[in-house]
Amino acid sequence: MEVTLAAKEILQQKIDDMIQKYPASLKPKDIQEIMNCSQTQAYDLLNNSEIPSAKKLDGLGWRIPRETFLAWWYGEEVERRNIRRIK
Repeated sequence: MEVTLAAKEILQQKIDDMIQKYPASLKPKDIQEIMNCSQTQAYDLLNNSEIPSAKKLDGLGWRIPRETFLAWWYGEEVERRNIRRIK
């Protein structure tokens, strides 16, 4: 129970910090910065539908809902950390 609560607190703090820094609708350059990945890697994830709720809009390009992306990205990070602690 404590591990789950700590994970939720970590996740919420990270999301709160990033909400202040990024717009509500992220672009691929934001994804690159957050994930610390190349442009090619970011577009591969987008084109392969690996980033939840990402949409390619005509005339605008890719748009990714900030909170959905951050919950997905940091949720994966928290899950990886908890698995390492449990092992």
